[in-house]
Amino acid sequence: MAVPEEIRKVPRPKNTVVISYGRNKDKYAVKQRIGCKSVNGRKIPIDGPTIGHIIDGVYVEDVELPGMAVSECDFRRWADVELCCNLSQDILTDLRGLYNEDEAMRSYLMAILRTVEPDVNDYELQDTYNDTWLSIRYPGAALSKNTVCEHINQLGRTCSRITGFMTARAGKVDVTHHLGIDGTLKSNESDVNTFSDHSRKALKKGTRDISVIYAFDIETGEPVCSKAYPGNTVDISALSDFIETNDVNRGIIIADKGFSYTAAKKVFDSRPDLHFLIPLKRDANCIAKYRMYDYNSNVPNRKGLASRKERMHDGKFLYSYRDAQRASEEESTWISKHDDYDPHELNELRKEFGSIVFMSDVDMEPETAYKAYEERWDIEVMFRFYKDVLMFDQTKVHDDWSVVGTEFINFLSVVMTHRLRKAFDRVPLLKGIPYNHAMKKLRRASMVRDSKGVWLIRKITDKDRQILTDLGLMPRITEIKNPQGRPKKT
Repeated sequence: MAVPEEIRKVPRPKNTVVISYGRNKDKYAVKQRIGCKSVNGRKIPIDGPTIGHIIDGVYVEDVELPGMAVSECDFRRWADVELCCNLSQDILTDLRGLYNEDEAMRSYLMAILRTVEPDVNDYELQDTYNDTWLSIRYPGAALSKNTVCEHINQLGRTCSRITGFMTARAGKVDVTHHLGIDGTLKSNESDVNTFSDHSRKALKKGTRDISVIYAFDIETGEPVCSKAYPGNTVDISALSDFIETNDVNRGIIIADKGFSYTAAKKVFDSRPDLHFLIPLKRDANCIAKYRMYDYNSNVPNRKGLASRKERMHDGKFLYSYRDAQRASEEESTWISKHDDYDPHELNELRKEFGSIVFMSDVDMEPETAYKAYEERWDIEVMFRFYKDVLMFDQTKVHDDWSVVGTEFINFLSVVMTHRLRKAFDRVPLLKGIPYNHAMKKLRRASMVRDSKGVWLIRKITDKDRQILTDLGLMPRITEIKNPQGRPKKT
């Protein structure tokens, strides 16, 4: 059946032909002419594929659209990952100096995703990456479960590069800065790796732990370096190894009572720019020898805090303090636990209640030494974030290499988290707001792709817009009220 003339006259692409089909020959396909062939000296056109149809008197092109299930997401989380990227470009630069581009980028993206999504599992990293602005800013990253697990394992196998990363950061510490060093325990019940062992604190509970030691720049508040040890490693033996491994050569080490200067004496003696301020146990011989419990002055601007400073024969200094309020609390606790006690014993213990004594190779005012140790509390805050906020309280990997690799990614996340906290502190509208609540506000700011393929910020409140502006994520708009008009003609 011939194609009606009105159908043949419908505008369509050149070099095409209309073919009728269907039971009643009332459907019309438009096929492309792709050439011709010679048959008995005649040129016969060759019909190609169908490129469209004529429907209701209009040419409709055949367009094969992908299904929604395989289409890219038009809605991406933006503000939280964008701010994290803006604050941590130096980390990516340092990683690129030790790993190739794919490896450096993978470690960097994993750390960001663990920072903004603390409870994300390794098998969820690819989907989380695809749903955030990271997939637009850094496209093409491979973060599948197998790829991530292999990457973490390889990080541990090439741990000398991790050490190089840590030593480079330690080398940037200002010589006048104080370095707080402390460790934390995290559950590690694996039977495969050698890090899993009973710690002193967890022995009664019957659990096995891994010990993670961090160095913390007290002035900047930022973690400097870290290293993982078996759970049964005592702090005394770890201090020397930690300093040597990470090549900590500058600053003033402020350690906890578990660390010992004697165990690390050789390390300090070989590093002239590395100093220490270490608290002593209350039964240390030098305390009685230099009568450090006989206080002779008060610390300025510290109510109820007495102090004493003495120079030792070997040139080191002792600093002792007694907090009257803490002494009263310790005495009350001791009495409540002893129904019968010797009054002479209590009198001797009263010298120790509320006291703390430091040894240092730096000559400073007692107020300066006490303030430096007091600010060390930031380490405890960091460890609380490490376990509670970032949810790194358990080891979810098995072999030794994976433990080392995952702790390296965790370290990068801790640094990024600290920088986010500092950025939040500079924003007036985020003052006094818990960290998790501030992150929720950032998650509200997402990017949406319009029909033209342009990414736009989703509609947000004026308050949230001001927060993004103060964080440097949006340009600051200056409004001119009552602008001056054109001057009158004269």
